[in-house]
Amino acid sequence: MVLIGNGPHFFIKPFRESTKYKGPIYTDPSLESYQILGFKKGLMTLLGVKSFREGIRAAFSGFAKVQIQGDTNQQGGVIIMGPGNKAHYFYKNSETGDHAPMTEIVEAYKK
Repeated sequence: MVLIGNGPHFFIKPFRESTKYKGPIYTDPSLESYQILGFKKGLMTLLGVKSFREGIRAAFSGFAKVQIQGDTNQQGGVIIMGPGNKAHYFYKNSETGDHAPMTEIVEAYKK
């Protein structure tokens, strides 16, 4: 598994420490890879009902974001590649708080 964020490189170490993730982490502050993949970007992706609901849930769970770590208007997604150049799964987040269903990710990973 490879993670690609859009924040400055100095956020990689604190992310690694907070998540205990040991795999490769890259960052693309230029957002070029996000554009190539067609991931959504814009103010309207922050203003949906799901975004508001997930923000409230996170705050009450103690996960309120205290420092912005990249472009908040840029949405991400999940891509499962390989072997070779074959994409087995591609999911584009539609708004903040939208995430690929874990069951779909696990099933695609098994292929």
